Amino acid sequence: MFIFIQCLGQVKGQQKKLPWISIKPITTEASPSLEHKFHPYDDSSFMVINHINIFGNDRTHKEIVLRELELYPGDTIYADVMDAFLEEKRQRLLNSSLFLTVQIYPLRHGLHSIDLNIEVMERQYFLVLPLLGLADRNFNVWWVKHNHKLNRLNYGVKLYENNLTGNKDRLSAGFTLGYTQKFELQYEFPYFNEAFNQGFGVEISYSRNKELNYKIDSNKQKFFKGKDYLKENFEIGLRYMFKEDIRLKHSISLSYNSFKVADTVLALNSNYFPNEDLSQKYFELKYEFSYIGTDIWAYPLHGYSLSAIFSRKGLGILGDVNETKITVNGSKYWQLFENTYLENDFTGSIRLPAEQPYFLFEGIGYKGQYLKGMEYYVMNGNYFAILSNSLKKRILAVRIHSRFLPEEFATIPLKMYFKVYGDVGYNHSKVNRSHDYFSNRFLYSYGIGLDVVSFYDAVLGVECSINQLGEKGVFLHFTSAF
Repeated sequence: MFIFIQCLGQVKGQQKKLPWISIKPITTEASPSLEHKFHPYDDSSFMVINHINIFGNDRTHKEIVLRELELYPGDTIYADVMDAFLEEKRQRLLNSSLFLTVQIYPLRHGLHSIDLNIEVMERQYFLVLPLLGLADRNFNVWWVKHNHKLNRLNYGVKLYENNLTGNKDRLSAGFTLGYTQKFELQYEFPYFNEAFNQGFGVEISYSRNKELNYKIDSNKQKFFKGKDYLKENFEIGLRYMFKEDIRLKHSISLSYNSFKVADTVLALNSNYFPNEDLSQKYFELKYEFSYIGTDIWAYPLHGYSLSAIFSRKGLGILGDVNETKITVNGSKYWQLFENTYLENDFTGSIRLPAEQPYFLFEGIGYKGQYLKGMEYYVMNGNYFAILSNSLKKRILAVRIHSRFLPEEFATIPLKMYFKVYGDVGYNHSKVNRSHDYFSNRFLYSYGIGLDVVSFYDAVLGVECSINQLGEKGVFLHFTSAF
């Protein structure tokens, strides 16, 4: 980290020699001062919005911008909270993932009347990107446990259109080769009614593998590779969404799933499918609830968020799958001092019946549900809970500008946060397996790390962790909008 800051200082010192690039500090996370645009008569005065003028929305419909703002002509704003109110609205538009920059300027129109001018820069909505991803659960499992073998990578092409008709509707299609051969197509239309609160989505995917994990031994996955394809999976689903407001969302989905495996898999693990069948077909009904009450959705610093998922696999028809699962997530974000923040995250899940076939195995270690420092391990069980706590200090905030890049990519915001953290957790397993070292006991880990945050919701985390076994390691995690 020290070396990085030294190098950055050298680059800043050489700007005169590099006229095509400039680096400027980010002095504030809020909009530029609006004092020159609006002078309230007194703290109790109010303003009624006369017109809302939007500039720069070449693709996005004005109605969508107003819906994301939840602000319309005729609404009232009180002068004593004008700046804070408009900053919250500006952040809403940034969180929509439609725009790279947003500025809102109030202009006096009368004694108690104003116009709002909103200037936006749209993102690059259509992207065709090369796809290179890990087949393993995280970077460290691939790099250390599987010796960073290239045959464990997925590669291909993925197409994104994140505002197809200007209604914030999103289309994506991908074709993947490598470890997993996969085709997927997704489309989401968030608002199909006049009230702009109902939407729908559809997705379809097909994948197949010549290698798969077939059991857990000593809290680690065991893999088998065959000459032919060992597993095929087909899925198609429909989803209905209802938004009470921008931050609160409900969705109900119904999907059809079909799995097939080679008889070799059942010879390795007779509990891979229920009743030792070579295939399973089932419907899944799922309800999801989410509330995002934070400032920046990609990397929150203030506020809180809540989400819950209730899923039912197997509706009494087709195969023998029978699982009911509830997962709850909650996060709270605090600002303690200037540029100093506290984050608390909770994840808990329960499934019934407790014993399930192996192909439905999900617990600690999967899908972002892990304790830092325990990325190499997985745990099975019928319920678990994880509490993660991080104290963060922002140490860098700059904007890097290059005149040679397209406008959408020319200015790159870059922020860095140093953090210390501690995680605790518990995984309950109804059956006490001799090879399961972590279930039915208190788990903990701690360490220090660095988060690097940039545009397009990209976050790179570098963490140096120690777990309860005294094992130490450096772990990498990366997330983005794509």
